[in-house]
Amino acid sequence: MSRVRTAVLFAVLVTALAIPAGASAHSKAREMLAAVNAARAHYGLRALHYSRSLAHSAHSYSRRMLRSGYFGHDSRIHASRRYHTLGEILDYRRGMRPAVRATLRDWLNSPEHRSIIMSSSFTSAGAGYVRGRFHGRRSTLWTMHFGRR
Repeated sequence: MSRVRTAVLFAVLVTALAIPAGASAHSKAREMLAAVNAARAHYGLRALHYSRSLAHSAHSYSRRMLRSGYFGHDSRIHASRRYHTLGEILDYRRGMRPAVRATLRDWLNSPEHRSIIMSSSFTSAGAGYVRGRFHGRRSTLWTMHFGRR
């Protein structure tokens, strides 16, 4: 009986600790979209709509890069086929903090990334990031996917 109680308590504890982590990652990804939209608004561009599909593909790609040890663009963005036009931006940060503002600043200071963020051809976007060991260093990898139907 004691082992059963311990197992149940452990399961409840793991579940309770996992929920804030997921909620936090989701809110930072939404925060990134809000920051991108604020930058676009500053230049008179329309806000991008949140896409759960693009957020999922962005998070999945960040996770894949972390697991494989590869940082760079793939030959194809694996997102919903509903999007006829897709774009992608990536960021690698040392440390385990998502650093939304610093990541956006890096992207806006890069002409290639800035052109995607400021493109009027995109109507939707989703962001995702992962934290973990990348080439032996504690790191955060961001991916943001943009789309137009």
